[in-house]
Amino acid sequence: MASLVRGEIADRERMWTIGELARECDVTLRAMRFYEAKGLLKPARDGMARLYDAENRRRLQIILRAKKIGFSLVQIRDLLGLTTSREPLEHRLTSLRDHLIRQTEQLEHLRREAEEALTAIGDEIGALDRSLAGPALD
Repeated sequence: MASLVRGEIADRERMWTIGELARECDVTLRAMRFYEAKGLLKPARDGMARLYDAENRRRLQIILRAKKIGFSLVQIRDLLGLTTSREPLEHRLTSLRDHLIRQTEQLEHLRREAEEALTAIGDEIGALDRSLAGPALD
């Protein structure tokens, strides 16, 4: 993700249709339209056709990586802001690192909660198994 925040863009002159970019990034057309509706992607228009430039391609790659990491749309919008910020690169990368650390902490918290829930479910199943194995219920 750091290279995307840095602004390293290949194929600067190339344009993609919605279908081409969706296939390249393995995302549905519906998702592409959703990201556009949320203001995360800003394609050019040629009549009814959507045309995506290299910047939109980079933004989509950030969106997809951030989604995989578990960021919300609001957090993704913040991350995309790092790509257009005029802040020094070091500041943008530090901010990205801070976002990732906070996300790691959040996911660790969710993991602990899930483990506790699984333990509680196991306890309940065990109690039910003991009840079912005991004297016949009337």
